[in-house]
Amino acid sequence: MAMFNKETALEIAYIGAGAVAGKIAENQVYGMLPATVTSKIPEEYTDYVKGAIPIAVGLFLPSLAGSSKLVRGLANGMIAAGGSTIVGKLLTGVGVDTGGAGVGNVMMGNVMMGQAYGDDSLIMGTDGDSNYSDTSYDFTGADAGEMDY
Repeated sequence: MAMFNKETALEIAYIGAGAVAGKIAENQVYGMLPATVTSKIPEEYTDYVKGAIPIAVGLFLPSLAGSSKLVRGLANGMIAAGGSTIVGKLLTGVGVDTGGAGVGNVMMGNVMMGQAYGDDSLIMGTDGDSNYSDTSYDFTGADAGEMDY
């Protein structure tokens, strides 16, 4: 039996569409809240409120629109989108950097040869006489042609 078939592809599409719809609902519904409500929400809690919106819609969607595979997938995606917003805010609150999706721009980054992250200690094993961290050794610049492939 195949693990990936048409039904699985449809479920993935439904959940993905639900996640996108959840992010749209998050921004649109929060923007439609009256200023008398949003002005009373402390700024540090706005992400929690924004995340709760698609979760609430996702929880109530099956009872409003039926429980077909499409509606369940959309609801699950919306719940995941809202949960992602809330968990991201919680992680940021405890010091975890969630600023990027993934590990960042590793291949084309601004790390020069011989220079470690953050400090000026060399990672090339030189004795300090060689200046491999000089900009003349930086092959990650814009004119290097790395992206011309």
